[in-house]
Amino acid sequence: MLSYRILFFVCIATSVPAEEFSLHSFERQQLTDVYFSEGASAADVNGDGVADVVYGPYWFAGPSYSEKHEIYEPIPQNRDQYANNFFSWLYDFNDDGLKDVLVVGFPGTPAYVYENPGKEGFNEHWPKHQVFDWVSNESPQLLDIVGDERPELICTRDGFFGLVTIDWKKPFEAWKFHPVSEQITAKRFGHGLGIGDVNGDGRQDIIHTQGWFEQPSEQALTSRWISHQARLCEGYGGAEMYAYDIDGDGDNDIITSHNAHEFGLGWYEQVKGEDENSEPTFKHHLIMGEHPSQNKYGVVFSELHSIALVDIDGDGLKDIVTGKTYWSHHRQSPQWDAGAVVYWFKLVRNEEGVDWIPHQADGEAGIGRQVSIFDVNNDNQPDIVVGGMQGAHILIHQVKTVDENEFLAAQPKKYSGPKLPVVEGAEALRGPKSKIDSKTERVAGAIEGESLTIKTSAGAAIPQDMSGFNADKWSGHSQLWWAGAKPGDKLEVKLPEFTGTVDIEIVLACAADYGIVQLTLDEKPLGPPIDLYNSNVITTGVLSFPKIAVKGSHHTLTINILGANPKAKKAFMVGLDYLRIKNSDGSYVENIRND
Repeated sequence: MLSYRILFFVCIATSVPAEEFSLHSFERQQLTDVYFSEGASAADVNGDGVADVVYGPYWFAGPSYSEKHEIYEPIPQNRDQYANNFFSWLYDFNDDGLKDVLVVGFPGTPAYVYENPGKEGFNEHWPKHQVFDWVSNESPQLLDIVGDERPELICTRDGFFGLVTIDWKKPFEAWKFHPVSEQITAKRFGHGLGIGDVNGDGRQDIIHTQGWFEQPSEQALTSRWISHQARLCEGYGGAEMYAYDIDGDGDNDIITSHNAHEFGLGWYEQVKGEDENSEPTFKHHLIMGEHPSQNKYGVVFSELHSIALVDIDGDGLKDIVTGKTYWSHHRQSPQWDAGAVVYWFKLVRNEEGVDWIPHQADGEAGIGRQVSIFDVNNDNQPDIVVGGMQGAHILIHQVKTVDENEFLAAQPKKYSGPKLPVVEGAEALRGPKSKIDSKTERVAGAIEGESLTIKTSAGAAIPQDMSGFNADKWSGHSQLWWAGAKPGDKLEVKLPEFTGTVDIEIVLACAADYGIVQLTLDEKPLGPPIDLYNSNVITTGVLSFPKIAVKGSHHTLTINILGANPKAKKAFMVGLDYLRIKNSDGSYVENIRND
């Protein structure tokens, strides 16, 4: 939450220019802790010249924001499900001088405008108008894309990218959708959507994860836009996408998050073609990944479901504002229970190229599906307005002038910790099915995973009942289930005492959200990395590691998470059904501890 601005003061005579340093922080003001919506916005609702905040069914009157008024009936939303209000924008649709509220809900549902009734009607619910029947994509945007000085709603509908126009003579009647693409995207959901001038022709284009649609010079509402294929995402898509000249070379680059419910933030450098007729290419630069080593300053968080682009510190360069969309997929996302952070990444251009310096704006508000930037207190500093499962918050921008020592002490330090494990030579190792005794329903000699003494570097490992998964069988109908970890994390198993030469058998679980792991015994690898991805929930079968010679009697089996199959959902989970240790005389080591 810290950065600087250098100011030069020129005085008469022989004065030396003074240098000042500024630190930027944000003071959190909670408007409500109730979950009503995935977004919030700000504007002057009641015409008093002061910004108000709209979050779900309420508008909160500035400047104190302690007084709230109902727009529609307030119904708290279930945090284990999703809200019926995702996005809110304020605009005077009927030109009566009052800001109305456009609400877009769960993907695939209609859009509504709540008509501002003015001061005389603030004690009653606002008139509601359904203006569009079906808004899809999880990053719709309201802005002027065709240059008519009026906003359009940019979204997808039934698999088409397009824009929705308004009949300004009848703004509360049905709006019209204009498809600009073929039917190529998700019909209801979909992640990653942006608006910006990609090719520098002065017209706004539509950006998506697989390329961009060039706005034609004429008939933008009646023709298909020119499709340009380009890889503009390293995942399935994240949030709002932006075209902006990041490196200062005169052409616009692309900013995006990679996976709305997982990890990844990056930018794509536009590289001109060999001649005027060649398509540009886009070179990816990772800003933040799934491991601390994938950010220059060691920052990592998941669920970047919304992004704003704004000059936070007034240096003339736009910065990235984003954060964790806390509980975006409830308990399904990696690091779902980590802090509800909000960050801004300061853009710096220097001799080394481009840097994005991360500053935490807040650690408790989080974001929803919409990050709004607005100067709520008229101090010429951008503030951050967010709403989501943590309720609604304003993060009020504070600027403090400090000396150089205090400024330098507040800067984030470069990361020097462990690197992300490299996945090389991973194999989908599978062995014969376990021989489970029909009477005991267990494997003879097995040491059940859930009975082991373990220690994890992150996440939690708990017993899991596997009787409901019918594609395979588990010894004892259960396993040790490790979730909430990420690449670089490890689970250590303290084994029963044994010595000499043994055969080791291990049975792990496979699923669509399981990772790639490396097994080690006393820090020595047991075979190659094992890819646990499978579209169905099954076991690996018996993985055998024969004739392992050890010294001493105390040993540790370690499961190291390296990554995940490209097809896998990046939750990096691991399941251990059982292990079996066979002595050279044919007996099995029992799980008897001598601690």
